[in-house]
Amino acid sequence: MERSSRLAYLDNLRAFVIFLVVVMHSNVTYSGFGMWYYTEGSPQRLSLASELVFGLYGSFTQAWFMGCLFFVAGYFAARALERKGGAAFVRERLFRLGVPLLVYVFVLQPLIMYFLYHFGALMREMSLARWYGVYLTRGLFLGGTGPLWFVEVLLVFCLLYALVRFAVARKETRSPMPGTPRILGLVAATGLAAFFIRLVFPIGTAVANLQFCYFASYIVLFILGVHAGERGWLTEIPRRTGLRWFTVGLAVGIPAWLLLMGAGGASAGIASFNGGWHWQSAAFAVWEAFVALSLSIGMVAFFRTYFSREAPALATSSFGIYMFHPPVLIGISLALASWSAPLLAKHLVVAPLAWLVALAVALLLRRTPVVREIIR
Repeated sequence: MERSSRLAYLDNLRAFVIFLVVVMHSNVTYSGFGMWYYTEGSPQRLSLASELVFGLYGSFTQAWFMGCLFFVAGYFAARALERKGGAAFVRERLFRLGVPLLVYVFVLQPLIMYFLYHFGALMREMSLARWYGVYLTRGLFLGGTGPLWFVEVLLVFCLLYALVRFAVARKETRSPMPGTPRILGLVAATGLAAFFIRLVFPIGTAVANLQFCYFASYIVLFILGVHAGERGWLTEIPRRTGLRWFTVGLAVGIPAWLLLMGAGGASAGIASFNGGWHWQSAAFAVWEAFVALSLSIGMVAFFRTYFSREAPALATSSFGIYMFHPPVLIGISLALASWSAPLLAKHLVVAPLAWLVALAVALLLRRTPVVREIIR
């Protein structure tokens, strides 16, 4: 998550997406739609209005926000590899991504799990040291990445990219961003790939905390970001073109989701959307791909146009918020578990509160030089 003060709007976009990550995990906490450490709600407990709000946010945001991070990360990876060379690029990525990943897997994750099990009375007789031994010897750490699965995957993508560039040198050339026909072609190809992946890995399944059902758009957007970095067009997306993609992503994406859910019988269950030889799964995969590509491109143009002012506190704290928000959100959710408010109301309170507390934690931790090097 390399930062450049000359591209403040990308810092702001990244900070916004990480805010959405915190909101997403609160969304899962109180709706039961998705996977998270602690869930208080369930689809059966939701009113129709709450189910619609939770479902729309979860589906629409999931469709693009992590892919957008891969898109921006691909751009920075290309620029960094060009500037530093292959060996230095690999060393820097191993430190910048590998060290936080190891800290989360071997420090934060076992502490979070121990606290939750202890809170739930499952391990009150087990010491932390004994639990840590279980965590290691039973291989639980293999799926212990939490939200830092993104860092794990990004590290792999960066190493593969460096390997490709070692084997095949890129041509020194600049070109404009792909036109609408090529983008729509990528949408179709990405949607088709996601459909076939979900025949094996349906939505809702994970292997070592990796949800392969979403990887088609992640791979395509990382490669597109690399292409943008190598050919120099991401920072020069024409304003009208970029904002058009932003508008279309929202104006078509949201109504299309409502139509798809209604026509596909989502009120009776969403299994046919998650994978398998169902038209709902195919349509949903293409819809996701369309939203992912249109908003990833559109958001860059939108933030460059309207949010280009530097916000150093947010820019330097984004990764810290991302890394440390799980214990913050879990702690606040458990502290308010006895509050008998509607689930949607609790979500609307907890999500921004968790983000603010996580921001404070990140700012505080950055005062420690060692931690600052890890989460910068």
